Amino acid sequence: MGLKQDLIDAKIQEGNQNNRKSAVSWIKDKWIENTLSSTIKMCNKTWNFDLKEYEPFQYTVYKKNDFYDWHIDTHNKPYSNGFIRKLSFTLLLNDDYEGGSMAFFNKEVQIRAGAGSVILFPANFMYPHQIMDVTEGTRYSIVTWFT
Repeated sequence: MGLKQDLIDAKIQEGNQNNRKSAVSWIKDKWIENTLSSTIKMCNKTWNFDLKEYEPFQYTVYKKNDFYDWHIDTHNKPYSNGFIRKLSFTLLLNDDYEGGSMAFFNKEVQIRAGAGSVILFPANFMYPHQIMDVTEGTRYSIVTWFT
């Protein structure tokens, strides 16, 4: 489904656009939304956040030399409904690429997980992270945020 999407250059809502190089599209499929949101809600037992809704699922493509520099997933202001991002979710869709690790805490923790792996973490300022340069191949993922 992702491979059939029309991709656009990824943008950063608040910040320097040079800090990110990748392409995105938005997945709108009820089966995927229901399956992934139920998985996320089950995993939320670790933090027990009061989750209200999720943002659209972002299909993200990192080709060779693409990256996303250090950032946090919250915004400077709440959304118009007063909600804020509480939980970030990444589902890795393939593992036939090099580089592209997700790094946390000034690269002290690097995650290079395989296809089907889920990375879930609080979206707040305590979890700065980056996607390191992809050095070979293409990295595919689905990302969303729960408010």
